[in-house]
Amino acid sequence: MIKTEPPMPTQSTSQPENPILPVPAPWQLTGEGYVVAVWMPDDNAPIKNTATKLGKLWPRGRIQLLIFAHYTQSDAGPYDELLHIPQLSRGVVEGYPSIDKIYVSTMASVINGQNNWGIPKQLAVFDYHPATKLQAESIKVNTPDQQPIARITFQRSRFKFPVSTAVIPARLRTLVQDWQGKRFYTAPAASGHACIAKVKDWWFDPAYFPDLSAAKVLAAFKMTDFKMTFPLPDITHLD
Repeated sequence: MIKTEPPMPTQSTSQPENPILPVPAPWQLTGEGYVVAVWMPDDNAPIKNTATKLGKLWPRGRIQLLIFAHYTQSDAGPYDELLHIPQLSRGVVEGYPSIDKIYVSTMASVINGQNNWGIPKQLAVFDYHPATKLQAESIKVNTPDQQPIARITFQRSRFKFPVSTAVIPARLRTLVQDWQGKRFYTAPAASGHACIAKVKDWWFDPAYFPDLSAAKVLAAFKMTDFKMTFPLPDITHLD
C-alpha cells in the first residue's frame, strides 16, 4: 500500500477552525533539544522515488543534520519541532544550507514559519518523554492522522559545557529557503549549554521523513537549555 502525505498547509489552502494570527519576526525562543550530525553512505544520491512524497527535493550531501527542539517558550507559544538539513558541508542554494523537511506541533508555528522565513513547516503530533533515572529520552512523531513519521531514543551525559553561535560568522549559520516566489536568508543565533549525547535507536518512515537509519553518527549533542533568536530575514524575489 502506497502512503501519500497530506498536502502541506499554507494560508491559501488551509482553513483552520480558529484563525492563525500573524506573529512577525523576530522571535525569541527558549527550550532544549538535540543536534545530530551524520555521515551518509555512498549510495545517498538524491532520492528519485521520494520527490512527490517529500516535496521539493534538495540535493543531498554526505554530511547531514537532524535537529529536535522542544521550545518551552516562543513568540508563537510552546511547540516541538523535528527538522532535517540535507547538505551541511556545502550549501544547496548559493552555498547556504536549507531545511528540506520539518514538522512542528502547532499551526501557529506552521503558518508563521512559512510566512516569516519561508520554512516549509508541516503539522505533526509529538510525544516527547524527557530522560529519567531509569529511562532514556524518547521522541515519537506522527502525522495528524497518527501515521508514524519517526521514533528516536537518546541518551546523554551529565557533563555540561557552554555553547554559543557568537563565535560563528553569520554567513556560516545562514539558512536559505525558497517559498512562494521568494528567497529568505535567515541567520539564527543561539546560546546555552550542551552535553554529549548518543543515539540509542531511531527509525524513520521515508514516506514522511528522510531515512537516516543507515547513517553513521558523527556527533550528537543535547542542548540542555538554550535561548535562540530567529531574526528578520533578508528577502529577494525569484524570477
